[in-house]
Amino acid sequence: FLVSSFDTYNQKFLGRSHKGFQQAEGELEQMLSQPMEN
Repeated sequence: FLVSSFDTYNQKFLGRSHKGFQQAEGELEQMLSQPMEN
């Protein structure tokens, strides 16, 4: 029960804020790559 309801919540949450995750992921990649370049 918990797993199925959690999956349903995940699908709704990811579908609604997918762009937000992509933007945050890009920012994280920039933050992580900057120290390596220096």
